[in-house]
Amino acid sequence: MAVIETAVFIVVNGIIFGSLLALTAVGLSLIFGVLGVPNFAQGEFAAVAGFTVVGLLGHGFGLLTAVLAGLVVTFVLGVASERLVIAKLYGRDNFLLLSFFATFGLTLISESALRILFGGFSRIEGPSLGSITVLGFELSLLRVTAGVTAVCLLVALYLFTRYTYMGLAMRAVANDRHGAEMIGIDFDRISTVTFGTGALLSGVSGVLYGMLFTIYPTLGVSLTAFAFTIVVVGTTGSFIGVIVASLIIGIVDSFTATVVGSEYRIFAVFLVLFVVLTLKPGGLWGDHSVNH
Repeated sequence: MAVIETAVFIVVNGIIFGSLLALTAVGLSLIFGVLGVPNFAQGEFAAVAGFTVVGLLGHGFGLLTAVLAGLVVTFVLGVASERLVIAKLYGRDNFLLLSFFATFGLTLISESALRILFGGFSRIEGPSLGSITVLGFELSLLRVTAGVTAVCLLVALYLFTRYTYMGLAMRAVANDRHGAEMIGIDFDRISTVTFGTGALLSGVSGVLYGMLFTIYPTLGVSLTAFAFTIVVVGTTGSFIGVIVASLIIGIVDSFTATVVGSEYRIFAVFLVLFVVLTLKPGGLWGDHSVNH
C-alpha cells in the first residue's frame, strides 16, 4: 500500500507541477513562435507576479486584490519589455542573438530588484480549501485548484489562438510576418499583445507556484531553464508537444525529489532532455531532422 500511495503522490504532484510549468513554457513558446524572441526573461514574469502578491499582502491588501494587481503588473511589464526593448531590435541583423542578450539583461535587472525589495525566500498565503484522500494519500484541494486553473487557462489559450481574430493574426504573423502585414495585420499590435499574453501566462504560473511552494529572487531563472527544456523536448512550436513535455518533466521532477533526492532534480530534467534529443532530435512532436 505504501508503494501505491507513493506512486499516487508522485504522479499527482508531478501533474500539478507540470501544469504550472506548462504555463511558463507555453508563454515562452508563444513569444518565440510568433516573434522569434528566445525570451530568457520568461520566468522573471512569474517571479515578479509572485513577489508582487507577497508585497501587497504584507501591506494589508486582500488576496484577490493582490493577485489581480500582480497579474496586471506582469502584463504591463511584458508589454513594456516588448515596446521599450525588443521592438528596437526588429529587423536588425542577428536579431535572435540580440534579443536573447536583451532579455538576459532584463533577467539580471529583475533578479537584482527582487533581491533588494524582498530579500530572500517567501510564500503566498493561499486560501484554506481543505483536502481530500485519494488511495490513502491526502491531497490538498489548493493544489488541485491550482492544477485545474492552469489547465483551464491552457485550454482557453488554445481556443483563443484558433477561434479569435487576434489569435489567428498571431498565427499569421508566426507563419509569414510580411505576408500578414500585406493583408492589413498590425505587426506592432500583435507583437505587443503576444508578449503581454506570454508574460501574463508566466504571471499566473508564478502566483500559483507561490501558493504551493517557496518563491525566491532567482526563481525566474529556474523556471526559464525548465521552460526552455520543455519547449525543446516537446518540439518548438507544438502546443500539444509542450503540454506533454511539461507533464513528463513534472512527473520526472516529482519522482526524483521523492525517491532519489532533491539535489538530483536538475540532473534528472536535463537527462530527459539528453535522452529525447538523442532519440528524436526534433523533439517528441518533431521529425528526426536536427534542423526541424
